[in-house]
Amino acid sequence: MKSELMSLFGDQLCWFIRLERKQRFCVLYFCLSFGALLSVFFIHPLPELLVVLNFGNSVRLLKKHVPLSDLED
Repeated sequence: MKSELMSLFGDQLCWFIRLERKQRFCVLYFCLSFGALLSVFFIHPLPELLVVLNFGNSVRLLKKHVPLSDLED
């Protein structure tokens, strides 16, 4: 199973390992914000607005601090 996962995600894991600590934090923050955005039930507008703004902030930090040119499509 480990070899199958490495064949699927090996390039991305090597890219993630080469990142600095601050860059890794930005990537993990983006992933958590994206997960929170997907799990929101749009019932009350204010908490949902805060989740969307949080996601926007995580995208801004990701674009600012993490080099995305090394990743392939």
